[in-house]
Amino acid sequence: MDFIINKNSTLPVMKLDVIQDGRNDVKQIYELIQNSNIYFSMSNLETGVKVIGKRPALCLPKASDCGYDEYYIGYQFSEKETKKPGTYVGQFTIEFLDGHGTLIMPIMDTLYIHVLEGVIKK
Repeated sequence: MDFIINKNSTLPVMKLDVIQDGRNDVKQIYELIQNSNIYFSMSNLETGVKVIGKRPALCLPKASDCGYDEYYIGYQFSEKETKKPGTYVGQFTIEFLDGHGTLIMPIMDTLYIHVLEGVIKK
């Protein structure tokens, strides 16, 4: 999965949907996410150097008509974090506060973040 953002940009906010794998009760996962600490980290694809390490991430509500609250997990970059164009690998760590452990996302894919050379005028 790919996310694209321009150099020195803070928008758009990166959002990741919780994957329904058919083995877990998705409603329970959404309830657990509300009582958790969510972090984001990012490393340079070529060098492996960590650019962002365990920064607080977002839990964003999404429109849903399924009868329970659903959420995205997300991250809003700072200008400093997008100052160098390149390709990066990102991951979210969800630490559940009620003893259910830790979940690393994305589960099945790699999250590639592409910072493009595009110019943002101020």
